[in-house]
Amino acid sequence: MKNLEYCSYLSTESSLHTTVTPLSSPLDLLTDSLADAPLTPDQRVVWRDLCAELVLARVRIQELETRLRILDRDGLPESTAVPLMNRPDFNREVARMLAIDERYGSISSVLYFNIENLDTIKNRHGSPLVEAAIRCISDTLVNQVRRSDVLGRLSPDEFGILLPRCNNENAVKKGEKVATILYDALCDLWGPNLKPQIGFGAYTFNSKDDLAQGLKLAAEKITKVIRV
Repeated sequence: MKNLEYCSYLSTESSLHTTVTPLSSPLDLLTDSLADAPLTPDQRVVWRDLCAELVLARVRIQELETRLRILDRDGLPESTAVPLMNRPDFNREVARMLAIDERYGSISSVLYFNIENLDTIKNRHGSPLVEAAIRCISDTLVNQVRRSDVLGRLSPDEFGILLPRCNNENAVKKGEKVATILYDALCDLWGPNLKPQIGFGAYTFNSKDDLAQGLKLAAEKITKVIRV
C-alpha cells in the first residue's frame, strides 16, 4: 500500500494534466477467481484483507483524479458554486423560496436522494470508503445544479435539492439524470466489486405544502437506480 500511495503521489506531482493510472483489471480477475478457490481459513482471511486493500487503494486513486480535474478545470470561481447546506440551513432557505412561490404564483419541486447501503459498506469495509463516497456525492451534486437551486445534506445518507421554477415532469427527469450520474460516479470510485444502492424521488409543491410534507411525499415516490 505504501508503494502504491507513493506512486500515486509521484503521478500527481509530475503534471496536473496527468491522469493517475487505475488499478488494472487483472487484479480484479485475480481476486474474483480466488473467491471460489479452495482456500484454507487463514488464506481466506488474507484474501479478504487483500480485497479490502484493493478497494481502498482504488478509492484513493479516484480521489486524486478528481482533485486533478478540479485543479485543471476551466470553470467558474469556487465562490460561485452552490453550497451544500446542512439540514437546518436547507430548511430555512427552502421555506423562504416557497414563500416567494406563494406570493408570486410560481412553482418549485424538490428532489430527494437516498444512498441506501452506506451503513452496510461502512460495516464491511470501513469508514474511509464511506467518507470518500460522501465527498464524491457532494462534489457530483454541486456540479449538477443551477446557481438558483438549493442543495442540502439531510442526514448521513440523504440529500435534497430544491428546484425553483421547475414542474414535476422536469423534476423527475432531472432526478433520474442526477441519480444515474451519482451511481456511475460511485461505481468509478469503489470499483467493480461494490455497487451503490441509490433511490430518488421528486415532488412539486402546491401552495399550501411545506418542506417536510414535500420531502415525505418525494420519499414515498422513490425510484431505485438499477444498472446491470
